[in-house]
Amino acid sequence: MDESGLTGKQKITLLSAWGLLKQESLLHGRNMMFLLFREHPHFLPYFDFSADPAGSNLADNKGFHLHALNVMNMVGTLVECVINDPEMFRKKIFHLVEIHTARGVTALDVQLFSEIVVDYLVEALGRQAANSLAEAFGKLFDQFAEAFAYQD
Repeated sequence: MDESGLTGKQKITLLSAWGLLKQESLLHGRNMMFLLFREHPHFLPYFDFSADPAGSNLADNKGFHLHALNVMNMVGTLVECVINDPEMFRKKIFHLVEIHTARGVTALDVQLFSEIVVDYLVEALGRQAANSLAEAFGKLFDQFAEAFAYQD
């Protein structure tokens, strides 16, 4: 384990999973966001999807699709940074904390979101997921939640 808090095996697990997930980034991003809103509807007010007045429901809303894609791109960036450049990983985490704190997001919100993401990713990959995938993604997102808690 190095300064990233992840073992070599966990890093390989994350990189392998990301290799599969990024092929369908928009699909996975939308599915995660739908799951988030279904499980935790109190998250909806954090978002402004009004930029697409033609998309009155989330399934058709391009603003929602864009944010879902951004979430998946963020997951990929975190995976790649934690493996290749732990200092950049920390900087990216604190940048995300700044952006989301300004919108009223709390450490608990990040923890709830992280649980949804980890559960979804493990389920989406099914048999292709390594047994250690949940733990590896959990450790990755725990660092995000800890950075929020540090800000509170």
